[in-house]
Formats: sequence, C-alpha cells, structure tokens
Amino acid sequence: MITGSGGFLGSALVNGLSKFNYIIYALDINFSYKLDNLSKIKKIKINLLNKNSINKIDNIDVFIHCAALTRPVKTKDNNNLLNINNKLTLNALKLAKLNAAKAFFFISSTSVYRYFNSLTYNERSKVRGSEPYSKSKLFGEKFSREFCKKNKIKHTVLRIGNIYSGNEFKKWSRSNTSLFQNWLNASKKRKIMKTNSFNTFRDWTFVNDISIALHNIIKKRNKFKLLNLVSPFIIKDIDLMRLIDSNAKHIEIEGSNLSNNSSVTIYRNKLSFKNWTSPKKVINLIKKNT
Repeated sequence: MITGSGGFLGSALVNGLSKFNYIIYALDINFSYKLDNLSKIKKIKINLLNKNSINKIDNIDVFIHCAALTRPVKTKDNNNLLNINNKLTLNALKLAKLNAAKAFFFISSTSVYRYFNSLTYNERSKVRGSEPYSKSKLFGEKFSREFCKKNKIKHTVLRIGNIYSGNEFKKWSRSNTSLFQNWLNASKKRKIMKTNSFNTFRDWTFVNDISIALHNIIKKRNKFKLLNLVSPFIIKDIDLMRLIDSNAKHIEIEGSNLSNNSSVTIYRNKLSFKNWTSPKKVINLIKKNT
C-alpha cells in the first residue's frame, strides 16, 4: 500500500514495484501521473486528511508512506503545510495498523541535513528542520518510529535526495520541479540555465532506480532503521548543466550563497542494488528520444 501514489515519486514507486509482481494499493486524492500496470495496481482515491477515509482495505505486508505537500500552490501558510503533513503521517499510521501492515516505510528527505554546513551528509550527520517541509519529515520520522515500535510493526526511514526523471511537471501539491528538470526545460526553450553556485555539489538519483532499490530491501529483508536512499552520483551544478546542454548560457544567481546539497549513505556496501543509473546515461536517452 502506497500513499501519495499520484505524485512524482509515489507514481514511480507504484509503477516500478508493480513490475516485481506485487499487488499494489495505490492511494491518493489526485492522480497527476500515469500508472502503467493496472492489472497489478488497485487505484483508490482517498483523502488521507479525512478520518472517515481510514478504513480496512485488506491485510498488507508493506506500507509505504509517500504522501506529503512540498510547496503546494494553494498553501502559502507555512504552519498549514506543517500541520497537513503531520496529519497525513498520523492517519497513514492508523491506516497501516488497521490493515495489519507488517512493515512501514516512511519516505523522508535529505533536506533535514541542510541547516548544517558540510561537504556531504550521511546518516550520522546532524539534522534540524530549517523550514516546514523538513520539520514535518523529522516529526514523521520520530512519531512513526514510536508508533511502529508500540504496535510491533517493522519500521524504516528512507531519506530521499535529489531525484529526477526528465518528465516532471508541477501539480497542486508541488509547485516546483527539480533543478535537473528546470535546466532541461531551459535547454529545450533555449533559455538561460540558473543556479545559486556553479560549484554546488548535489547527489542525483534517477527516480526509477528507487523502486528497484526498495524492492531489493524488501526481498532481502534488510533491517535498515534509517537509510539515505541516494545514488553514488554527486555532481557539480556546472558539470550537470554542461551535460544537459554545453551550448546554453549558464549563470549564477547574484546574491545566492554556495550551499552543498549532497548526501551519501554509510550503508552502500549493504545495499544489494548496485546498478544506479548515471545522469549522463539518462540525458543521452532523453536526447535520443527527442
């Protein structure tokens, strides 16, 4: 069972995991992205903020909580965003318990590290919610861990870094797209590519790889309590810009500061999935198909 199945990451998880013959209950209030393998997917339109939606659906093995607002178009009140995401997590946990989930995966974010200045971040780095989204993720990590311990549900936090596909678009709950997508769009429209600093380092994970890595974690019954689920590809902004379009004009936004945004995992050797897709390969595929 996957919440947020209509969003960018959620739909990628649903489509990717359905290829491994799981029967998937895909939950969301709005399905903005296409779900492919409908013979293995049961779409359920649900408002997770409504307590009347928390009903028994079926006994499930794995519950993946992906639903969250990032920068919603209509939600400008920061406290409102925080409260909504917290309520989504609380109701997701109730739903998991009601449907006898054996394992609960909380999808978090490496944005929880960025308050502290470091070249790279790993699972042992300090965390602090510097804005409502990362605050809601830290709350979700703590509360879901305590809830699952109390109810004897296996619990794992997956902190996701910078993800991309080349096929992102804005939706009501997410008014921004990745820098990768922004630069790709700028290249197609022959516009200027912008960043805060050419020398900013970022980790980049192809979104389709996440479902494969997660399948391997489930299959191997890895007992990760906390994992930065990120690829090993860390690239300077200027180098990725040039990979996308070496002929485009690239500029640094005046007044912006260098902000390293790269996370790694100390558990790389324990992950059975090794075949991460490089940004260069994805860019070449995009260029080939356009």
